[in-house]
Amino acid sequence: MRLADIAGVVGPRAQNLSRRRGLAVLVSLTLLGIILWRIHPERLIQVFSQLRTGPLLGAVACVFGAALLLAVRWRWMLELQGVHDGFLAAWRGVLVGNALSAALLGAVLGDVGKSAWYARRHDHAFSSVLLACGLDRFCGGLGLVLYTLVTVLAATTSGARIVGPWELKTRLLWTLLGVAVVTLIGSIWLFQRVRQRWPEQQAEFHRRIGAAWQTLRRRPGRLAGAVAVSFVANLLIGSTLACGLAAASPDPLPWRSLLWTFPTIGLAASLPFTFAGAGAREGAALAIWAWFGIPAPVAVAATLVTLLATLTGAIPGCLLFWQGDAPRR
Repeated sequence: MRLADIAGVVGPRAQNLSRRRGLAVLVSLTLLGIILWRIHPERLIQVFSQLRTGPLLGAVACVFGAALLLAVRWRWMLELQGVHDGFLAAWRGVLVGNALSAALLGAVLGDVGKSAWYARRHDHAFSSVLLACGLDRFCGGLGLVLYTLVTVLAATTSGARIVGPWELKTRLLWTLLGVAVVTLIGSIWLFQRVRQRWPEQQAEFHRRIGAAWQTLRRRPGRLAGAVAVSFVANLLIGSTLACGLAAASPDPLPWRSLLWTFPTIGLAASLPFTFAGAGAREGAALAIWAWFGIPAPVAVAATLVTLLATLTGAIPGCLLFWQGDAPRR
């Protein structure tokens, strides 16, 4: 399968994916260049020369562990749409989705690409797979909010306080608001693309969205399980950044106070128009971790370790995507 095939699914306004990916790489390289210039590359090289292997490997393990959990959730949502292909098929779909999220500028286009790839590979209706993807993203959003609340609560009970003009509760409010806005905009954009693709089936699509939600609501156990899986998956994703920080920092760190920073930095890395969050993640880490006295070279090294782990996790998905279509059953 080619990226051009996905562009045909998304619509005429997203045809030139190569240029958009090039813009993302350019933005990330520009941001990274500015950051490296400000902290001096030789200081960063010194930190990299002292990286600890254990946490470095732990970061990669967290990426693949999160993918396994996301595959469980994805399989559940597919089954609610009558798609029963097994866990391995769902896991391959998640790996492809992770790779495309970086290649196609964010989660929304990545979800569309994953749905197109999965539907074509396993001979399913694209609309059914896309609806499952919407349910999957909804459960993931609930898990992310829960994870953010838990980490902030843990930081609050530890006596942590942000050094700055805003209190911790205010920053939590802005974090949750940012998650909600990004999710809402992404959902609206996705539905608009589908409506443009199938204008004559708009009413049927809306009916299926309502039916999919009703199916999920009638399965509270499945919904609760999906949110719980999402919470643990987000915990592992946050732990990727924590492992990067542990690998780069030679000094003890206030881990309980730092917990709330991982989803916040992750939110910055999920913004579109960067490649796999590069540049945005480093800038957010520099701004936030400076309040805890973490040196700039350590912060940047930790985020680059996270980027390396993320790209390592994307390699299997890239190979699966360009492998071509498997024989359909």
